[in-house]
Amino acid sequence: MKLVLNGTTIVDPHDGALTRHASVMIDGGKIVQIVTGADAAKDGAAEVIDARGKFVVPGFLDLHAHPLSSSDPPGNLTLMLANGVTGFREMASTPAALAARQSGTLLSDVMPELLEMAGEILTPANAPTSEAVVAEIAKQHAAGADFIKVIDVRPDVFFAALAESTRLGLRFIGHLPPSVDVREAASAGMRSIEHLGPRDSILLGCSTDEPALRAHMAQNPPKPPPISGPIPESVVRRVLANPTIVTPPPEFERYARVVDTFSAERCQDLAAHFVATGMWLCPTLIRIRTMELGDDPAYRDDPNLRYVPPQTRQMWEDVSQQFASQIPAPARATLKALFARQLQLVKPLKGAGVKMLAGSDLGGGFIVGGFGLHAEFDLLEAAGLSPLDVLQMTTSNGAEFLGRESRMGSVAAGKDANLVLLDANPLESVQNLHRIAGVVRAGTYYPRAALEELKKKTEARMAAWAPTGTAVGPPCC
Repeated sequence: MKLVLNGTTIVDPHDGALTRHASVMIDGGKIVQIVTGADAAKDGAAEVIDARGKFVVPGFLDLHAHPLSSSDPPGNLTLMLANGVTGFREMASTPAALAARQSGTLLSDVMPELLEMAGEILTPANAPTSEAVVAEIAKQHAAGADFIKVIDVRPDVFFAALAESTRLGLRFIGHLPPSVDVREAASAGMRSIEHLGPRDSILLGCSTDEPALRAHMAQNPPKPPPISGPIPESVVRRVLANPTIVTPPPEFERYARVVDTFSAERCQDLAAHFVATGMWLCPTLIRIRTMELGDDPAYRDDPNLRYVPPQTRQMWEDVSQQFASQIPAPARATLKALFARQLQLVKPLKGAGVKMLAGSDLGGGFIVGGFGLHAEFDLLEAAGLSPLDVLQMTTSNGAEFLGRESRMGSVAAGKDANLVLLDANPLESVQNLHRIAGVVRAGTYYPRAALEELKKKTEARMAAWAPTGTAVGPPCC
């Protein structure tokens, strides 16, 4: 199928250059030619889209998401496409899911492209010792995992996992356990930290009190809760919807000290260390906010919840009420201060040259497919980033991080035809990233009306909800 976007303005995410009066010619899912000038496209065999007055950018990438691990994979994938997301990373899976992907049976109709997929997340359950984690990484590598993701393991296990991942040529990314020094992790080759830590893991490196705080943590390691028998999946999903509800009280005290002892000078030093070692960040500010401001009524009042399965909506509401009733007011105030400091962290890190990716952590509480990434755009704007910064984070930066610049990240001949057509210039305002006129996915054009129809069909399914997909891993993190 041939397609032409006629008379559009091409936006180059790398430097913001504009190519006006351009015709983007597409065939076989690839951009085959770009010509400029009035009425440049005259191919009678092609579907010609009048794109005059529109702006075309590469398709949005959600580089931290769990659509396949959710209670409604088809619905999430549909909503992602309807919101301009043409590619994503699945941040957790299982051996069975990796095997299904290798055999081509994981998904029958993926609308956004599955760019990469992790194996099982490293936790004390599958990585209790250095020896165990080396064996686990070897197993995931053999099963076809594209990268290794860690959540929270002991420092010795963390660095053993990092070394083995590096040896096997796998990127090592994920959460930074607070017990691990952020500078040491960067120097050892960790490639990306998700969620700005989470919590205080990066901010510890900006604290004038870091040595004393680390000494205290070393002397008082967290004690795992007593567990007898398997944990019900319903309990696991509640905790993963917002892990803050199980935060030990002493951690709130540490967060407060980290916030109070923040040093802009130490932050600049840390940023320079990130740049020197090649560390990337995927902030997922929307996920941080929904965890740390977990009882905000705005979440419960979000009209986009109509696209979420009823049982999931109810569970999120229950977790929100648990957050409000279980976490004392002083601790909630500390969490608000922590989020404010994390928001303030983004601009100076970006300004120092630290490279960043856009992600929503779809799968976490109150994060809706596709809409979550757009909420991330707004928070990145609130953090002080420019429209070009935000556009780069969801397009060209992802291509660079994944090593796929030859096929994605800009609108150019020879690259994949995964594009978003916008009603207004995205360089003038982040808000213009929301104004989607159409989406091209693998060469197929979805006009605005078709995108709205995708949303309506998903909403109708929720009214008569029945599960239609199988989760392939944890729903978030």
